[in-house]
Amino acid sequence: MQNNNKSVTFVYGSDDFLVDRRARITFNSLCDGQGEIFTFDEANDFSGSINNVISFLDTLSLFPDSQTVWLRSVYFLGEPSLSDDQKDLILSLFESIKSANDKKVVISTAKVDKRTKIFKDLIQSTEVESIDTDSGAGTNIIECLASDKGIAIDPDAAQLLQSKCGNNSRLWEQEINKLSAYIFGHRNNISRDDVLSLTDDYDTGDFFEPIEKFFAGGIDETFKSIDKYFFHSSDARALLSALQSRNRILIQLRTLIDSGRLKVINNNFLKNDFVYASKFFHMENTPKTTFNVFSQNTWYLSKLIPLTMKYNLPRLLGFQTLFTSAFNEITQRYQDQKSIIKDLVVRCLYPTRLT
Repeated sequence: MQNNNKSVTFVYGSDDFLVDRRARITFNSLCDGQGEIFTFDEANDFSGSINNVISFLDTLSLFPDSQTVWLRSVYFLGEPSLSDDQKDLILSLFESIKSANDKKVVISTAKVDKRTKIFKDLIQSTEVESIDTDSGAGTNIIECLASDKGIAIDPDAAQLLQSKCGNNSRLWEQEINKLSAYIFGHRNNISRDDVLSLTDDYDTGDFFEPIEKFFAGGIDETFKSIDKYFFHSSDARALLSALQSRNRILIQLRTLIDSGRLKVINNNFLKNDFVYASKFFHMENTPKTTFNVFSQNTWYLSKLIPLTMKYNLPRLLGFQTLFTSAFNEITQRYQDQKSIIKDLVVRCLYPTRLT
């Protein structure tokens, strides 16, 4: 692909939300959103999906709206276990991209293996937009999110927002939307005081105690910690989000244990089993997220083993369903958040439900 084809834009990074957002902006700027979008899904037929794109690229465009195409979420750029036939098909796809001079192509992915020849060729032969999500770039991204809403955010406000939300790009956008609505009609910039007033501490330990008390299984102790939480906060969404995050990890650990992938001895697991499982599922060296147990620190996971063994898998899955129901209840009864959370605790931990 060494043809310096600048009609192809390659957008990549570690955060799928930010990558998708940046790629959509680029795509819309090229065709005002009227082009073709091909979304790649690991659940769909691999060969069929790629052949459909090749057919589109190889067909002469009769209408201007068909001259821009977005290859969205191209997961196979980070897939190390492709067969030879699949690799040949991918090469055919990129040959079609290279020769499709009548079309502009946007390729986006948050799954890349920088060691592969395909990635190196894309970097050298396309317009590249790399989405940097390290701590230093976070405030810049927050400022861009505000700019997209037609407003500004003060530098100290952007820093405070990041510290409250952590490196969660979806929360950044959610909070910017909320803050922009708050200042609408009054001024055009978000101040530090606005963030202090309206943004919860999503990334602090304010809800650490209720989470620990909840999974320890004691209703009275959990109620006391919930009372303390609501003394300082009026919003239960951060607490529910933290409960779900912890529970996701427990579900994955319990699944690995029940399947025999992890052996538990003296309330701990064998580290070699964990390393082998991560390689077996191709999950080594992945970005940290509670959706992927293999991205977590093994010392932290070892501390969760006693809790994991306390609840069986159906029970943990039931927790997750009840957490989601509580989220929905909060949207309908916003003023009753504390009672909703306490009711959730009873439904989850009432003694007759213990296993």
